[in-house]
Amino acid sequence: TTSEDVIKKDMHDKYRQINKYLEVIENMIIKKTSGKNLRIYDAGSGKGYLTFALYDYLKNNLKIEARITGIEFRQELVDKCNKISEKAEFKNLNFVQGTIIDSKINKVDVFIALHACDTATDEAIYKGIKANAQFIVAAPCCQKQIRKQMNVTNAMASLMKHGILKERQAVILTDGLRALILEANGYKTKVFEFISTEHTPKNIMIVAEKTNKKFNKDEINKNINEIKQMFGIESHYLEKLLNEQRFQI
Repeated sequence: TTSEDVIKKDMHDKYRQINKYLEVIENMIIKKTSGKNLRIYDAGSGKGYLTFALYDYLKNNLKIEARITGIEFRQELVDKCNKISEKAEFKNLNFVQGTIIDSKINKVDVFIALHACDTATDEAIYKGIKANAQFIVAAPCCQKQIRKQMNVTNAMASLMKHGILKERQAVILTDGLRALILEANGYKTKVFEFISTEHTPKNIMIVAEKTNKKFNKDEINKNINEIKQMFGIESHYLEKLLNEQRFQI
């Protein structure tokens, strides 16, 4: 904000995104939990815009006590955010330095990854699944891993010759397969546009909720394999991470 507490013009889009994030988290997550002693991780927290907004909203608007940790690779941003948190007297908000994949995650209710680039989103979803998170929230971007592999030899090839169509198909495939893989691991999923493309082109959100509902894992995995075969995809990074973990066990 400016010195008069007015939102800066170049931050209007970010402000709207944060408000929509908070709305989603309240409506889809907070209302389904006890609202007490929530443990939340924000993977790839960056400058902490969402992390600070979420902590403040939970504490001062919803009167919910939550412990939130932001995970960020850049040490200078971690130091800066921790200083701001200390100054604001946000005692249950802290930031730690590290990569998403190497971070130690213990008990977690909500695992968030917003605009983690390319396979970093898969690493965040993987960490959420491994930690048995009640909710996993991801707003992916830069879906390059699948696009590089796409080798369509069926009738769809005539459409994939157009770069923009191939790019958009890669986005659909990447996030669609993420949702299916989550379902195969016991999560109910919802994929939707959380805000207009006017404010950000990266406006797809995946919300996954851990459920006791029994999914037909074999059928889901069969669908995943058929989709990969249709588009010449060898592997999805999230699938690879989960398979490697099972092999290690």
